[in-house]
Amino acid sequence: MEMVKPKLEKGLVQVYTGNGKGKTSAAFGLALRAIGNGLKVFVIQFIKGGFDYGELHTVKFLPSLELRAFGQGKFISKMPPDKEDVRLAREGFKLAKNVVKSGDFDVVVLDEINVAMHLKLIGVNEVLGLIRSK
Repeated sequence: MEMVKPKLEKGLVQVYTGNGKGKTSAAFGLALRAIGNGLKVFVIQFIKGGFDYGELHTVKFLPSLELRAFGQGKFISKMPPDKEDVRLAREGFKLAKNVVKSGDFDVVVLDEINVAMHLKLIGVNEVLGLIRSK
């Protein structure tokens, strides 16, 4: 049975923050509920990559979910960050802008974007501009 895709009347921004676990799980909970309601979801993961994260395998089972990870799979502990960390974050953010602009997805998750901003991989004003553009 094919679901009729509802159209959202108003875009919302949800921020999950704090120390420790739970932020990615909360975002994926939102994504799963959206998919269950016939919406298309794109997840862009900042900082992550290089490891075999369980969520990377979900795309095989959820055709309404796309996921891309941009990171070296290690903690960034030096300032300024490695040039490759900056490059990957910039690449991920460019994709985020293109995904939002396309309008092809109902929910866009920017996993660990707060960490990327904290590490100055991406500017706060850039992220605010992306949110405002939506």
